[in-house]
Amino acid sequence: MKQQLLWPLLAFPLFLSSQTVHEFPPAQSPYIGGYEAYYKDFHDIVLEKKLQPCADKSQFYQFSVLVNADASINFIKDQHPNYLADNKCASDLAREVAKYQTKWNPAIINGSAQPAIARFMIFPDQIFEENNAQYSPAVTTPVYNNAGEDHMNHFWKQLKSNLDLKRFRWEDRFTIEAEFIITKEGKLEDIVLTKKTGLEEFDRMLFYAFKSMKKKWKPATVNGIPVDFRYKYHLTATTDPEY
Repeated sequence: MKQQLLWPLLAFPLFLSSQTVHEFPPAQSPYIGGYEAYYKDFHDIVLEKKLQPCADKSQFYQFSVLVNADASINFIKDQHPNYLADNKCASDLAREVAKYQTKWNPAIINGSAQPAIARFMIFPDQIFEENNAQYSPAVTTPVYNNAGEDHMNHFWKQLKSNLDLKRFRWEDRFTIEAEFIITKEGKLEDIVLTKKTGLEEFDRMLFYAFKSMKKKWKPATVNGIPVDFRYKYHLTATTDPEY
């Protein structure tokens, strides 16, 4: 019996994950007036409330918030403690400002308002510029092995070569989500499986397949400066035995 894995994939830079709620639909805005209105209000609030800038001007944080169906919000626990610790000022600032923001806009999914996770890129050094109400940091996302636009296909091929499928014999379709940090040095670190198959041995193999990825990434940048970047990898998998 031959085991074949058919694995269409979707990969996108991220921010944070949940197993029970949706990501915010790309065509919708989690804030009335759009992302520009969110950042403008952020800028106005830090000035109005006389909030303090971060001593470390390189702080950059990918902030996630759950927007509920009633337009209230809940904060999401960061699953990467080192990343959070390195950018705690930016994280604390985003949470403090969010308490005063009033234009949260729930996602419409299948025709009704539903809770969904919204994500924002917070670069305090630029937000605190008094005359800069137009917040627009130039962000580039990580690139695996400096392989250009097709880099995630290269990533997938290497990941697949790290998997030993001979021990597993079943036919099923499932979704797996992994989240990791691409450091400013271009290393993949701090892997968390945010959605698992439920088969412990298979999940462990997947974890170590990610951990074995040794090739470097071209790091993400903000305004040309390399930063640690949270990345999410989403896989829909089908195991298909051939007899």
